[in-house]
Amino acid sequence: MHERNLGDTDLRLSEITLGTWGLSGAYGPMVDSLITDTLQSALDAGITSYDVAPLWGAMEERVGVVLAQAEVDTKVITRGGVLLEEGEILQRYDSDSLKADLERSQERLKRDTIDIWLLHEPPLEALEEDSPFETAAKLVEEGGITHWGVASAIPEVAEKALEAGAKAICVPHHIFAGDIVEDLREAIDGAGAGVLARSPLCHGLLTGRWTEYRRFAADDHRNDRWTPQSLAIRVRQVAALRFLVKEQVKSLTSAALRFALDAPAVATAILGARRPAQIRGLDDLVGQPPYMDEPDRVRLAQVLAAMDA
Repeated sequence: MHERNLGDTDLRLSEITLGTWGLSGAYGPMVDSLITDTLQSALDAGITSYDVAPLWGAMEERVGVVLAQAEVDTKVITRGGVLLEEGEILQRYDSDSLKADLERSQERLKRDTIDIWLLHEPPLEALEEDSPFETAAKLVEEGGITHWGVASAIPEVAEKALEAGAKAICVPHHIFAGDIVEDLREAIDGAGAGVLARSPLCHGLLTGRWTEYRRFAADDHRNDRWTPQSLAIRVRQVAALRFLVKEQVKSLTSAALRFALDAPAVATAILGARRPAQIRGLDDLVGQPPYMDEPDRVRLAQVLAAMDA
């Protein structure tokens, strides 16, 4: 497993980070033993970076237990500002709440210092007064976290964070959403920051294994993400990407991961594996850099423009 620096910092992350939102039940219920086996398989595969959040149930505790037994240096990415209390999702970005979030995360993860701490999906209005950016910077000064950033699907939020000194932005970055990182490239470079590329497989769509008739259970977040009609369109669009499968790129899954890692600003791609089988052979899936050649970049841009994706 290759490693990369987070922007211009000395923090090294494995190119693939295990994301644990899926393990928390975002795609449906998970068996406890399968969660533990998946976490252990990630370690065995050489993944040293792990992405968690207080909102995702007991994932911080589970990851903390497994990583405490690891024989290699591991890095943890977690979040603050959003939590689940009595079945209700609460967003709180004031200074006292954020400090309390961090302290609880440190305890659950069994770490005095969190490697990357992200403000979890803050709305633009939360950044206007009592800036959570200032709180995050102060927590770095106090030693509770090494680097701070934001997790957001809103480019304006990511840009504001970068202007305030964030060293990490966690944004959607996949074949159908590559423009976010490209549009923020100047701000990313100016801040010396790195991208945590989330959803590199677009929630499984870019594996190329779905048909137009794929349906999801009511407790699977993808059931609300796509209508049957929009999913059918996306599946047909994915089929047009098969030219990327060739030579060492053995599948669309491989092509999608390599696309995510091709962007120089990307420090790691967050893979939401939910079982060991999705991790085994990961090094073969990712392969060796360079991850895309110029002819493929040009053709991909043309294909995406033609489908208006």
